[in-house]
Amino acid sequence: MPSRIRQRLTALLRAATVLPRTIVAPRRSPPRLRFVYVEMGASTRYRVQHHLEQAQIAGFVADAMPLDDSRRLYDLAQTDLIYVHRLPLAALTLPLVIAARLRRIPLVFDADDLVWDEREREYSFLDRHHDPHTVDQLLKQARHNRMLMRLSDALVCSTPYLARLAADLRRPTFVSPNVLSREQLVHSQTAYDTRCCAPPPESPVIGYFCGYAHVHDEDVATIGPALAATLETCPAARLRIYGEVTLPPHLDAPPFAGRIERRPVVNWRELPQHIAGIDVNIAPLVDNPQRRGKSAIKYLEAAAVGVPTVAARMEPYRDAVVDGASGFLATTHEEWVAALTRLLADPELRRRMGKVARAHVLAEHTTECQAARFAGIIAGIAAPPARGAQRT
Repeated sequence: MPSRIRQRLTALLRAATVLPRTIVAPRRSPPRLRFVYVEMGASTRYRVQHHLEQAQIAGFVADAMPLDDSRRLYDLAQTDLIYVHRLPLAALTLPLVIAARLRRIPLVFDADDLVWDEREREYSFLDRHHDPHTVDQLLKQARHNRMLMRLSDALVCSTPYLARLAADLRRPTFVSPNVLSREQLVHSQTAYDTRCCAPPPESPVIGYFCGYAHVHDEDVATIGPALAATLETCPAARLRIYGEVTLPPHLDAPPFAGRIERRPVVNWRELPQHIAGIDVNIAPLVDNPQRRGKSAIKYLEAAAVGVPTVAARMEPYRDAVVDGASGFLATTHEEWVAALTRLLADPELRRRMGKVARAHVLAEHTTECQAARFAGIIAGIAAPPARGAQRT
């Protein structure tokens, strides 16, 4: 970036930081929300579309607008709160910050991942999976995410752990967990009904579902020896992996050649049927802050179709799974092998645990269940400051 442009951007940034809010925007109850985003697949679906659904269930007027819709983006006459998902401070977002400041409209930054810490280079093994230019761009985005977070009136994170990591930004921080939408539940119900009608399989299947290519290589590698030991102990069992995952050396061996199935990533609307086609879901994680800040989505999606999960005993799953009742948590090699072999050998345990997990998710982890909580967060953020006070 030329130095003159950099200087002008720095000056604008400083001005936005101290800009007084001089225009009193009309206050409506409930406030009108605008979600601003760029398309990021599952992240956008869970953090924008599902929050939009919660807002509408709670009675808010809300819309979702892509960042590149410049014709409408800065028209804030009918907006009382701006909710941005994982956006960096950049050419399109800086004017939005300034416009929000001028109109005294609170701006909320939403995060479902550790997207503001440059140590992601280490935590997500970026140098293994990307070329140097891409790594530089990802780290630049992390820095600019942090800048926009500092200019926001509040932060909303998907987990308590992630909220604790954001404490150094010194912004009011709230937790709104990832939950399943109404449409997901419809597809999951169909898949669950199909699963309930099927007899227990002679060859039970361990399933792993991956999104972006190779980003979970290291997660699967943490339980490579445990998966190999499980397949040796349970000769009828198979392993089915969706998405591009590099097999750990323990599994990429001749004894398992015919027992490991590779399948492509599937559309989210078809995903419940595919999850219902396995018998045990796995959710391993590398132990680092980036992984601990993630959500228990793999557990939620499997539970919705009655499939039990064995997951890493870390925050995302430790906070969601009732160990021994709605799933199993594991840390050591021995714990992973014991949980997997027990479930593979006992169809009735799989059915019972899957039923408990499904009831748990339907009771606590849906947009219907969380709408009131989300509404409370938004109402608190959108409330006008006390007379004589000013938002910082």
